[in-house]
Amino acid sequence: MPLLWVILHFVAAGLLMALVNWLGLRAWRRAAAEHWTERARRLWPVRYTAGINILLLPASLALLHAGWAPEDTSWVVANGVAGLLGAVLGCYPLERAMFPTLDFPTWARQFAALPGLRLGLVFLFFMAMVFMPDEDGGGMVLIAGGYLALTLLVLFGGFFRYLRLIGYLEPAGPRLQQIVADSAVRMQVGVRNTWQARGVLANAFASPTTKELIFTNRLLELCTDEEVAVICAHELAHLTESKMVLAGRLLGALVFFPLLFMHPAVHSLGQTGLLVPLAGLVLMLIFVRRLSQRMEKRADALAAQEQTNEGVYARALEKLYEANQTPAVNVNNRQTHPHLYDRMVAAGVTPDYPRPARPRKLTWAGWVVVLVFVVLPWTIWVFTMTVNS
Repeated sequence: MPLLWVILHFVAAGLLMALVNWLGLRAWRRAAAEHWTERARRLWPVRYTAGINILLLPASLALLHAGWAPEDTSWVVANGVAGLLGAVLGCYPLERAMFPTLDFPTWARQFAALPGLRLGLVFLFFMAMVFMPDEDGGGMVLIAGGYLALTLLVLFGGFFRYLRLIGYLEPAGPRLQQIVADSAVRMQVGVRNTWQARGVLANAFASPTTKELIFTNRLLELCTDEEVAVICAHELAHLTESKMVLAGRLLGALVFFPLLFMHPAVHSLGQTGLLVPLAGLVLMLIFVRRLSQRMEKRADALAAQEQTNEGVYARALEKLYEANQTPAVNVNNRQTHPHLYDRMVAAGVTPDYPRPARPRKLTWAGWVVVLVFVVLPWTIWVFTMTVNS
């Protein structure tokens, strides 16, 4: 019977995810003839809702099951993991609607490369927080030290080894190698490795901790050599950041680390002990966000200085946003990158369309999920725990 419940959690989460995404896409489909900025604006709530539901749906179903059948709580973790896998699989139809050329193996590799790794780390963090002992001792040191070691391993080379292991990365081709080499010499920046990544997204990334660059194949397909060079200049700018900034980025990677000690804090200080890790989390989030925003603006400015012809950097950015169907104006001002519209203006080009409105966060179907599959299960779970206690 427990195994049957695991299977049911997998199927239920997958079907619910696919259904909510399909309902959310209706507004986007109706905007097929609109400008790309309007289509991206309507698509954003669907993507955001899906990102939230990947975690909320499995957790809510597991809690609802635990409240309804307390005798099966020993399988709550297995049910949650099965639901998580089902929710992930339920996102494939959404990705396929957005990118019709995306086949399942490419999607699976692309998901495992970034969102999948992030989800895995979140799950490990949650497990570390759950099993953290209430009092000081070897167990606390082992769990906290293990999570810290894993984080540093990912930051200092483990991330790239993982991406190569799953077949997401390959060494840069001659064209990209030449562009990066020329840009690095001109900007006097050392680069250890340059990689090309598979998938349908057009992006570039820099790793200041390992001095490595990643450019996706889609970006290289869309952009001219001149455009790739200015995007490269933006990424190289991150490799010129000071050691103090690098230390700040390392601190940002540990932004949720204080939450590991929630149980010990509550055990020692009572319910007020929750304020200690939460206060640390809020302060670190504010610091990291402001640091990242400042560094992105700096990288944009350096890239604009490196362009050989006016407007090249702005056009390259717009190509990437349009290909990825990313809104030209962010949902709020708390995102790492500035609004595309402002980035283009800062780079010397005023877009030939009015400034788009901000996208909404959740679709209407997403709000229904929050009400029915989050508020309700949590209420039932809290009520059940209160009665049983």
